[in-house]
Amino acid sequence: MTPNFIPFFLLFVAVVPVLAKPDFSAVRAYLDESIADGTVAGGSVLVHHRGGVVLETGFGFANLKTKKPFLVDTPGVIASISKPLLATAMFRLVESGKLDVTIPISQYLQEFKDLKLESGTPVSRAPTVIELFTHSSGLRNDESSGGRPWFASWARGQPLSFVVSKYAREFPFKARPGTRYAYSGIGTDVAARVGEVVSGKPRNELLVAEVCQPLELMHTFYLDAERLKQGNPMPTRYYRGRNGRLLVSIKRTPPPPNTYSSSGGSIVSTAPDLLRWLLMIRNRGVHDGQPYLSPGTIRRMLTGHTIGSNAQGGFFIRRKGPKGQPAIIGHTGSSGTNCWIDFETDTIGIMLTQTRGKDIKPFRIELEKKITRSVSPR
Repeated sequence: MTPNFIPFFLLFVAVVPVLAKPDFSAVRAYLDESIADGTVAGGSVLVHHRGGVVLETGFGFANLKTKKPFLVDTPGVIASISKPLLATAMFRLVESGKLDVTIPISQYLQEFKDLKLESGTPVSRAPTVIELFTHSSGLRNDESSGGRPWFASWARGQPLSFVVSKYAREFPFKARPGTRYAYSGIGTDVAARVGEVVSGKPRNELLVAEVCQPLELMHTFYLDAERLKQGNPMPTRYYRGRNGRLLVSIKRTPPPPNTYSSSGGSIVSTAPDLLRWLLMIRNRGVHDGQPYLSPGTIRRMLTGHTIGSNAQGGFFIRRKGPKGQPAIIGHTGSSGTNCWIDFETDTIGIMLTQTRGKDIKPFRIELEKKITRSVSPR
């Protein structure tokens, strides 16, 4: 690859001319309609298109009872968008020479040296960090028994090291690493533990040091009780009951600092913070005119894995271009969140709500479609 090589999908960013500002009237009408009919409690939407922010708005309510508005900078749990955000920190460790994401993690975590399948058959090697982020590690999927430690009483108040070690010792693998796709939140916990070992920092501090501080994400952090006291109150989380109405979700006590929470699902952020991160991806590793990651590392992060539809940096590749390059990447979250980069139209879209994701899936899909039509009308 020559030094002047520019990936095909990034040519769109360089050559598309600046056109008239998109018309988002249909998007705004849809948001108003969805609040009025109780589809969603509230949220924020931010769209960056061809060099600038073209839509930036809150809608609905952060609390339906008090009618507190949901603003564009209202913080919320971003759920599984945490996965590619943490992966960004891990690839910073790759660039600093502390981490190799292609070797078995048993090189870093001794508890992963002797592994077995559920049948009792020995596993020949531990997964790699890339396999952890692409859900091809062989670890338990989220829907399997014991697949969600963030709901388990034995994990509460424990350090991440305890949770990961318990999984290595007591929970057999579902498949051999690198042979099958199965969406696994546990995999991100294991990757985060690798990050702790090679960096010498607890996971929460690792995110701050490698992502939040250099990218100036001032309102992004792993959920913990002490940090919540320092910032704006969090929105109320909702789900749709059997009667079709939005109900308040069960409140969970935030964990103490540097104790276990889902590594791939418990980061708090805002739409403007997420935009700064995604702009760095769009700009081939450059943040505010300064290099943050190399273009080669960004290419690697966006390269698809041989199994499944995930890129090595944790994003889903939603659509590929004519030469197999990623045309649209993104991720959603169970708290009702969505973000994406469309390289062909040079668009970044962010939607944050705190209404359960599976309850608003049609809304999320339709909103993204309306935004896409607004920025690139046919």
